[in-house]
Amino acid sequence: MSGRNDEQWMKERYEEVCRKNPEEYALISLKIKRFRIFNRLFGREAGDWLAGQVYEAIRNWLGEDEYVAHIRLGYFNLLVHMPEDYDEIFQYVIKLNAQIRDWPYGEAYGKVYSGMGVYRLTNQPEDFFTAQYNADICRVESPESVLRNSHFEVYGKTHHDTNLGSYNMEQNIRPAMDHEDIKLYLQPKVDLKTGEVTQAEALVRWIDPQKGMIPVAEFLPELEKNGLIGDLDLYLFERVCKHIRRWLEVYGKKIRISVNLSSDMFNYRYFFKYYEEVYEKFPCPKDCIEFELLESIVLNQVDQVQNVVEQLRRFGFSCSLDDFGSGYSSFSVLTNTQLEALKIDRSLFRNENDPRERVLIRHILESAKELKLKTVAEGVETRGYVEYLKSLGCDYVQGYVFYRPMPVEEFEERFLKNGERARV
Repeated sequence: MSGRNDEQWMKERYEEVCRKNPEEYALISLKIKRFRIFNRLFGREAGDWLAGQVYEAIRNWLGEDEYVAHIRLGYFNLLVHMPEDYDEIFQYVIKLNAQIRDWPYGEAYGKVYSGMGVYRLTNQPEDFFTAQYNADICRVESPESVLRNSHFEVYGKTHHDTNLGSYNMEQNIRPAMDHEDIKLYLQPKVDLKTGEVTQAEALVRWIDPQKGMIPVAEFLPELEKNGLIGDLDLYLFERVCKHIRRWLEVYGKKIRISVNLSSDMFNYRYFFKYYEEVYEKFPCPKDCIEFELLESIVLNQVDQVQNVVEQLRRFGFSCSLDDFGSGYSSFSVLTNTQLEALKIDRSLFRNENDPRERVLIRHILESAKELKLKTVAEGVETRGYVEYLKSLGCDYVQGYVFYRPMPVEEFEERFLKNGERARV
């Protein structure tokens, strides 16, 4: 067992281990929990004393050829022999935690709890600072950190670093836009009276030249987390404007396209100036643009909805409420804002033989009619639903029963050039 108050010293021990038998070891990032609060309550001198006591508790417990370094304040690095089996790692950490927790610090201070991140070395280990980061990120991002007195995570077993994926996403999304690997797709909205397609929803697909189609569920949440979703919104909006304008010039036909407004844009006071700038570059008939507001975003934000809808309508665009019935169903939004359309969520079209489901659909459609809102049933997959929706006077259906989302070029070919209609 050996120890120092020195990160450089630990780095040297780490590099020695890597040259000999790295697979037998793990680097542990360990931090005394609530250490800053302890310092505030008892003073810096007492904090230094406590850190020294924890250091001694760890050093005295370590075995041969195992190391501990007190890096700073209540933060330590350990380099220890570590089994690969998770249950054995669990038992090891429990014993280490008990050694720190139950050290006799004195009745005035009580027990000492710690958070740990464990990074097991491989036969081709990372450099010291990368290994340290991997252990740190486990400790810091552990979902147990706020739930338990002490907590730990094991890199690659109980914790997977999503930050690297987010960083790569951030680096790749802009070039993908520049190279037009980010594609505009359209899902038709079928008029239930005529079968015509004069409306569609704008969707996004990422088709990487090497990886192929990247699942939407894989990249959209990452863009929302790192703040790039607004850039994607504007990118798609620009393409929608361009296509609407071109179709009117080439075919003399107006197609109404709905675009989603992300939570980032919805909650940003000056969001509309960005849309206005894009529109002024690529003007098209304003009545061909509809903004869809997700029900989950607008929940309990009636004032903000009114503000957003008013800006969009004043400019000449229309607004609809998307995913209605997905779990919130805020009728206050419908009664206090100037929305023009209501999209019924796909979750209400799962079991057409369920009478309770039919009652809900009927009441939503009746309410929308009395409020003079156009209605779109989204996610419909069976003819039984189509017939039921027609009987209730629903205006449009957007779902696989008629059409899946398609590339914008295919949409143009089928509905503008050839005038295709769905069988309703």
